Amino acid sequence: MEISNDKKALELDVKVKSLVKAIQVLECFTTEKPNLGISEIANMLGYNKATVYNIAATFTSMGYLEQDPETQKYSLGLKLLHFGYIINSHITLSTAMEPYLQKIADATQETVYFGIPHEGKVLYLDTKTPSAQFQRPILGEKAPMYCTGLGKCMLAYTPEEFGNLPEELSAYTVNTITSRNRLWEELGKIRERGYAIDNMEHEFGISCVALPLFGQSRKVIGAVSVSGPSLRFTAQTIPTIYATMRDTLAEVQYIY
Repeated sequence: MEISNDKKALELDVKVKSLVKAIQVLECFTTEKPNLGISEIANMLGYNKATVYNIAATFTSMGYLEQDPETQKYSLGLKLLHFGYIINSHITLSTAMEPYLQKIADATQETVYFGIPHEGKVLYLDTKTPSAQFQRPILGEKAPMYCTGLGKCMLAYTPEEFGNLPEELSAYTVNTITSRNRLWEELGKIRERGYAIDNMEHEFGISCVALPLFGQSRKVIGAVSVSGPSLRFTAQTIPTIYATMRDTLAEVQYIY
């Protein structure tokens, strides 16, 4: 049985086999078998008991598994609900945002992105282009917070995220802000004007304007950006793009 699991790992081009084993332990728990002992899991996977015990003990210490003190059996921990919450809430939000993102894309004739803060980075949930143009799926892709319009916009309104930035800010282009002090000053300017600008800081030749999206608690739950060739983002066009985004997003602010 263990041989077949290893073959499966190879077929999936797995780099860390120990991680595969750990995930397989979690996958043993189902609605039909919500409570399992070490021997049961070991038999199901074909792994030795010591391996299964070490994995289960680690997951238990992290809150992903729970152990019944009487039966000594394990069950999925409540911490896993956190991931379900993230997926359900933001996928629902992304679906609700679709018509507004498309409206902005059609009005500006530029590409629009929607993302949320996640583990110190921007997590992209959706993108829209002007009607009839090709739209590349972007769900799940990530980008740095400090050099993207979406990221800087969210950083400006969630100062606690500033502490999650890497100690050294790598330069993606000559325009990337790599000084933490200068970045902090930039975030203050964003709060003053109400939007962020990415001036070719993450990708040369590409600029964007980004606005925060606030929830019912008045906390930032995400951000929306309009992105395109830098030549089209001028001192004259940026205010117009901002106004379009502001007026469109006003319909959904504070709903979620």
